[in-house]
Amino acid sequence: MEYQDIIFSKENKIGIVQINRPEFMNALTMELLKELAHVFEEMEKDEEINAVVLTGVEKAFSAGFDMPSVMSLGENKSAGLKIIEESFLNILKFPLPVIAAVSGPALAAGFDLMVMADIRVMSETAKVGQPEIRWALTPLSDPLWKIIGMGRAKEVTMTGRIYGAEEAREMGLANYVYPRESYLEEAKKLAQRIAAFEREALKANKEQTNRVPGMEVQSAIRTQLWTFRNFVGSEAMCSRMQAFLESNKNKG
Repeated sequence: MEYQDIIFSKENKIGIVQINRPEFMNALTMELLKELAHVFEEMEKDEEINAVVLTGVEKAFSAGFDMPSVMSLGENKSAGLKIIEESFLNILKFPLPVIAAVSGPALAAGFDLMVMADIRVMSETAKVGQPEIRWALTPLSDPLWKIIGMGRAKEVTMTGRIYGAEEAREMGLANYVYPRESYLEEAKKLAQRIAAFEREALKANKEQTNRVPGMEVQSAIRTQLWTFRNFVGSEAMCSRMQAFLESNKNKG
């Protein structure tokens, strides 16, 4: 598939996906969302990719839905909502770590897209929020509340406030904040550190981290130990531990 509104590249075991509508502050159209859904499907099949960086070109992550696209949804709501759902879920359920690198506005649907990632790296210029209430619309509160807690999620969704990067970090929404000149490189460095780990272990780690919060404690511990059992004693584990021991021996 040839992409018109996103740019895809690979670099050191990471996939880099850039939203590419800078003249519209990277606003999301239905065609762009179809491209996002497709690229995440393709990356899942690519065994050379162990982590993903999702970002926007130039000055914005995404200012939200392209307004004409939203207004036209009334003509065929079911088809449009299916496209939105598929694109968001393909990111949320992507089996390997996804890092959102955010600069400038990440608002409304752009905010929701950012929240689908596992980790968020922001520039000091980031402006994030869910202003849908201003347009008589309802935003997504899940998975937001799982990241920042129900009280803060209600504040974000009910007030329509726009938050700066430092406020986002204080509430647990931003994992890291960097100057605009370096935020994307820092996000790539983080992705590359993660991508250096074993692919199957990364997948199992993400799957269980997403799965256990809804379980009662005994079931959660049992599930995590079962996952651990599948990897302990593996060839990958032994080779990495042996390399670590050899490295420490040489230092001594």
